[in-house]
Amino acid sequence: MVSALARGWLLPALYSVVLLLSGCAASRAPATASDAPHWQGKLAVKVYSTPVQAFSANFDLQGAPERGFLVLSSPLGTTLARLQWNANRASMRTANEERQYDSLDALAREVTGASIPVTNFFAWLQGQSGAPSHWVADLSQLGNDRIYAHNVDQQPLSELKIILER
Repeated sequence: MVSALARGWLLPALYSVVLLLSGCAASRAPATASDAPHWQGKLAVKVYSTPVQAFSANFDLQGAPERGFLVLSSPLGTTLARLQWNANRASMRTANEERQYDSLDALAREVTGASIPVTNFFAWLQGQSGAPSHWVADLSQLGNDRIYAHNVDQQPLSELKIILER
C-alpha cells in the first residue's frame, strides 16, 4: 500500500515521466522531398509591451519567404505550434486548434504581439541584411551561430535572439 507521503511525490514524478516520454515521441517537422534550406535552433522573442512579454522555443524552419514551415517546440521536444505558409495564406496549428491568416506577417503579429519580419529570417540566416524593414539585425556573430535583431522606429520595442544548431 502506498502511503499518503509517497503519493505526494509519486503522481508528479509519473506526470513528469509521461511528459518526457511524450516529448520524445512528439513529431518534428514534416519530411519534404524538396531541397529547401533548413535550419534548427533556439529562438527567443521579447516584446517590451505592458506587461513585457517573452517567448522562447526550439525551432525547425524550412523553406523560403514564399513557402515553408516552422515548428516550435518546448525544451522537452513537445510541439507547441506548427506554422505553414505560401504566397496566399498562412496557418498555425496547435494541439487545440488551427487558425488561418492572410499572410505570414499577420500570423507572426498575432502570435508575438509585435510586427516581426519573419520573411527577413531567411536572409539573416544566410548572412544578408534582408529587405528594408523596421528591424536591424546584428549578423556579426553568425559565424558563432548567433543572430540578434531588434526593431527601431516601431512600438512596442522588441528583440529577437536566434541560436542555430548545426
